[in-house]
Amino acid sequence: MDAGIFYEEDNNVMTVFEGNTVEAAITAGLKQMQRTRDQVTIEVVAEPKKGFLGLGKQPAQVRLTVVPTSAASTNAPTTATTVAPTTAPTSAPLSADPLPTVAQAAPIVASAATVTTKPAKSKSAKSQAPAKKSKASVKAAADVQVDAKPAAQESTRSPEEIAARQAANEQAVRDLSAYLLEVVKKLGITADLDVDFGNRYATLNFDTAKQGLLIGKHGRTINALQDLAQVYMNHHGASHVNVVLDVDDYRDRREATLKRLAESTAREVIATGKQVFLDPMPSFERKLIHAELANNRHVTTFSEGRDPHRAVVVAIRK
Repeated sequence: MDAGIFYEEDNNVMTVFEGNTVEAAITAGLKQMQRTRDQVTIEVVAEPKKGFLGLGKQPAQVRLTVVPTSAASTNAPTTATTVAPTTAPTSAPLSADPLPTVAQAAPIVASAATVTTKPAKSKSAKSQAPAKKSKASVKAAADVQVDAKPAAQESTRSPEEIAARQAANEQAVRDLSAYLLEVVKKLGITADLDVDFGNRYATLNFDTAKQGLLIGKHGRTINALQDLAQVYMNHHGASHVNVVLDVDDYRDRREATLKRLAESTAREVIATGKQVFLDPMPSFERKLIHAELANNRHVTTFSEGRDPHRAVVVAIRK
């Protein structure tokens, strides 16, 4: 994996090497150039990046420049003090202009993603607004819960801190959009993204001609992508943002289907007197079933099993 590219500048040789770590790149460079550390100056071009699930991985890059013989003899102490901080894997600054010839794959650019920024509603308005059977209920079904403790913490933050956090959330959502577009592209799906996000939620709606392939049987594919998106946000310091993925208002249609399923299952349980196990569902869909039958005087609901095989059970109320 280690490789170098040579540039001639007067009598000096300047080379860029790659490696899994900064130290590995330096070692490979010194070996190939047949030099010792006191005969070169070392500059860290790029720190190694692990990426996320194999995407965005980047090796370390260092630039080695041969010190002229006269300079090496007169400035040996200076060279030694210069090398030490630049070879440290954690404290070395990143170069603003890495060499284009050894640059890794360019970061994913979400050119097709249209990120629509909408101002987040205040928590008091959310708590007073009546429940709706549209996207608002989808957000509620996706475990969008506002804690009193975080709310109290936000009230003590300065306007600058709040603005910085919102900017960080916006950047995380944009990065997530690019990441999801790359994932679905590997599935053979070409799509655009319309993003609506606030302080504690992000709804990403795919626009694609292959809706069935992206949704999957009983929504398994889109649900798996939604879990992956939430893990991505957690990994990038935005765990307080709840992510919902949608495809052509599939979530609304699925919610209506689950409500009909809940009512028909309740009638079956009342007629037979036997409990009924529904198919395994993600937690936010199970909550829809529980909420739909919460006020039914004849049946009760509970969940059994472990995810991803956890299912709702509808039984006679005792």
